[in-house]
Amino acid sequence: MYNTIIIGLGSMGSSALYQLAKRGIKALGLEQFGIGHTKGSHSGQTRIVRKAYFEHPDYVPLLEEAYKGWDSIQRETGKQLFHKNGLVYFGEPGHKVMEGVEFSANTFNIRLARMINEQLKMFEIPSHFQALIEPEAGFAVAEETIRSFIGQAEKLGAEVQTRETVMGWRLKDNYVEVHTDKMEYHTEKLILTAGAYTNQLIHGFSNQLTVTRQLIFWIKPEHPDQFAPERFPCWVVAEPEYPGIFYGFPILSAEQGGNGLLKIAHHAPGEFIHPKDLNKLNPEKEKEKLRSFLKKYLPEIGGDIVEVTACLYTYSPDEHFIIDFLPDTNSRVVLAAGFSGHGFKFVPVVGEILADLALQGKTELPIDFLRLNRF
Repeated sequence: MYNTIIIGLGSMGSSALYQLAKRGIKALGLEQFGIGHTKGSHSGQTRIVRKAYFEHPDYVPLLEEAYKGWDSIQRETGKQLFHKNGLVYFGEPGHKVMEGVEFSANTFNIRLARMINEQLKMFEIPSHFQALIEPEAGFAVAEETIRSFIGQAEKLGAEVQTRETVMGWRLKDNYVEVHTDKMEYHTEKLILTAGAYTNQLIHGFSNQLTVTRQLIFWIKPEHPDQFAPERFPCWVVAEPEYPGIFYGFPILSAEQGGNGLLKIAHHAPGEFIHPKDLNKLNPEKEKEKLRSFLKKYLPEIGGDIVEVTACLYTYSPDEHFIIDFLPDTNSRVVLAAGFSGHGFKFVPVVGEILADLALQGKTELPIDFLRLNRF
């Protein structure tokens, strides 16, 4: 009998397993693929980490705790997982992104700075746009973060089973029964962090979670040295002609966990799909949209798109996270889902929250706005 089983060892599941192991709990993590796989929401090398949160200011206290968690896991592993190379926000004054950034920054005393010409030189930005930089923001190396949390969890005694598919689970009188394609397990508590595969584990919940495919574009510029992290920040452009935001990263070398290419993507509702169809790509329309964007805002890049990859978003109805006990499970089953394409920066704190809920039945961290009763 385990104290806690986690289904899904992507970003949130790996962090939760680490937190359970850190607290001396007998825990098992089950993953249907490998660790750091490419069939979920966390693939694609990097994720932006930021505090001046335009989506909703209630996230900022969680981000302050997450930043402490990033520092902690880096100290424990001796690896740099979060690179604070700055994040630039571009957009028209009054755009909801720019207003949201400034509101969160003013409310929580997050330092923002105006851009200087040297930092702007690669961008061709309309004269009426605002340009703000968040110096303490940057990017996390996604797959290496997951491997680090899993590695630390195993060192602390957690068990990990990969390439083992959960077929279903059942609530018993005083435990939860979990069936996989290999074994049957018993556990006091169950944590579901299955990302885009959550609907396959919770019947009747599909109206709450929708899965989309998001394309990631990789470019080989003419002068890649100009896009190294110490010279080129992460960036976000709120382009008024399109929904959502365009965003991008510096080039990471192989030593930094990268592929030597420039990564750019469009954060907006993608194509609704079943997760198994992730890599059935037809990116030509999206390629042309991105080329048009680059011609307007980053004409000095040179080069062209050399690769297109994809990841999955799992949207909640309001695009805010779902973190709560699953109804009618006597607080034995904890659900974390619907991170809607903006969850990775929270990985350290979500692991804390899930461990709190599983072990204590509550958390001191402010998650009331993420509970299921809002729907």
